[in-house]
Amino acid sequence: MKELIARLQTQFSTLSQRERRLVMVVGAVLSVFIVFMVTFTFSSKADAIRGRINSKVSQLDEVQTLAAGFRDTEAKRAAVESQLKASNIRLITYLEEKAAKASIELPSINPKADVTLEGDKIVESSVELSLTDVKLNRLIDFLTAVEAAPGGLVKVKYMRLEPRVANESMTAWLTIATYKAKN
Repeated sequence: MKELIARLQTQFSTLSQRERRLVMVVGAVLSVFIVFMVTFTFSSKADAIRGRINSKVSQLDEVQTLAAGFRDTEAKRAAVESQLKASNIRLITYLEEKAAKASIELPSINPKADVTLEGDKIVESSVELSLTDVKLNRLIDFLTAVEAAPGGLVKVKYMRLEPRVANESMTAWLTIATYKAKN
């Protein structure tokens, strides 16, 4: 290495003044170019690393958001499941009580066969009702009271109304269901 440096120094000393300046300018430009390339390479690598870090941080934030949403949904599902397990609503008795409070007479209640839902986890019990010559305000009170069951476990699944203008009443055909967990 020392020989190479010594040889370069002797060749440099044999050059004219103008050639020396030219070699020094080329050396300076080459040095600046090398420094620029090294700096640019490090800078682009650092930018790429920062970009990947930011991407992973945003993905982690999204995962945390989804995990929180999952926990909330899982808690709601567990609450509904516990309500279904605790549900012991006798639908016909329940409807008769609500009808009496709304001053409605239930002339016919036809129980339907139980149906399993949610892959054999939930049982739906339903009945069909026919209400004749019922006033609209009493029907609304009855339906509101029916769906106000604890845990929202009683729902009106089907309703067909036929108005009777002559006596300001209506005939209603309803299907009302309740749900419980299968034993």
